[in-house]
Amino acid sequence: MAVYLEVAEALESDIRNHFDSGQFLPSEMELAERFSINRHTLRRAVDELVNAGLLLRQHGKGTMVVDNKIEYSLRSKGRFTESLEDIGLQASCEVISIREISADIKLAKRMWVEVGTPITHIETVRCIEQAPVCLISHYLVSHLLPGIAQTFKEGSLHQWIEMQYQKKIRRDQSLIGASLPTRAEALQLKCSRSLPLIIVRSNNRLKESNEIIEYSVSRSRSDVFEMKINPEE
Repeated sequence: MAVYLEVAEALESDIRNHFDSGQFLPSEMELAERFSINRHTLRRAVDELVNAGLLLRQHGKGTMVVDNKIEYSLRSKGRFTESLEDIGLQASCEVISIREISADIKLAKRMWVEVGTPITHIETVRCIEQAPVCLISHYLVSHLLPGIAQTFKEGSLHQWIEMQYQKKIRRDQSLIGASLPTRAEALQLKCSRSLPLIIVRSNNRLKESNEIIEYSVSRSRSDVFEMKINPEE
């Protein structure tokens, strides 16, 4: 057996016996000294465990144990940041881009609006402990949220909408699938192009009027999440 595979096996056993999900491994230098190998060999061993979904590299912080996948609930409330904070994880949202578009035939059909309806398209990346784990494309009916393209900067989008517009949003329905990431998605999520992404397409409505206010498409790392459906929540 190759040395890096032997080290990966020993490191996996050590992690399962002595580390909890969310903890960070010792530095590369410490681990290389412990196993009496060079850092290149150590990185190959760690790569094996990253690809197996046991570890997650976080730029500038180290390598985190993520053996137990995060159980993310697809609740009617539909707030990514709040859902993760409910289970004790520090989540954040960064805006990648915001632009105004007109609904084409495909988007209009998915949102139950007329072709040409003004739509605010917001692209965000969601992070856990500063590590990117999910990309979300938000398509919002512009006339229901005037000025949001100029005012929304970061944080939970649905919480922002509730605070600024006094509008409460509920998830109406979701379709769940999987796909390999594009080159751009792999770069943004810092993952291999061979790692499947969990795709969730959702229609979200206003609680008060039942109007569709948003169509969203999320792409989540499958080595980090597993989806739990709670239709009654």
